[in-house]
Amino acid sequence: MQYVSLKFFRDLLELELDASGVIPTGVVRGRQNPRHKALAARLKKARRASGLSFDSIAEAAGITDGSTVVHLERKPGHVPRLDTVEKVAYALGLSPAFLAYGLDGECTRGEVLRADGIAERLQSARQARGLSMRALARLAGLTDTAVRTTEAGVTVPTVATVEDFAKALDVSPGWLAFNQGPRELPKRRRAAPAADAKHP
Repeated sequence: MQYVSLKFFRDLLELELDASGVIPTGVVRGRQNPRHKALAARLKKARRASGLSFDSIAEAAGITDGSTVVHLERKPGHVPRLDTVEKVAYALGLSPAFLAYGLDGECTRGEVLRADGIAERLQSARQARGLSMRALARLAGLTDTAVRTTEAGVTVPTVATVEDFAKALDVSPGWLAFNQGPRELPKRRRAAPAADAKHP
């Protein structure tokens, strides 16, 4: 029995040595996490840096009370609407595109919220791709109603919904949500294969 296990370990070690140059180490694996998932961390960092309380941010944002800001920062799985993120971002002196998606953008507040233009931008991007509302809904993994009510301006979508639309339309979520940054995101770069990797 001892001989078998020793031989097994020798074979295993030999296999590991042979395979070490076969599998490239610089390959990007998996899918990129949704950008909005880090919103709570960005909010927490900005709030601490500003020294503002939850209530003072809510007051500056024109939100009823600080519990909304607490939920944004601390409630797992809480996904806010675009208008809420935009108001909180301006209260902290941040770009809404940065707070929502970690993308660069301006922190200039207009007379109306930038999120108010989501209906026109969504319809424009959908039509430019030649998609029906139903086709966009299927690509985004959402309902037809989500597309229809957003384009009609009946509802304000969440940052997650807009990111799903943006991914399906191959546009930047910062542009789609807040008209900030380039219309299209640069493509994800794959890591170059390791120089010492052996290819068959």
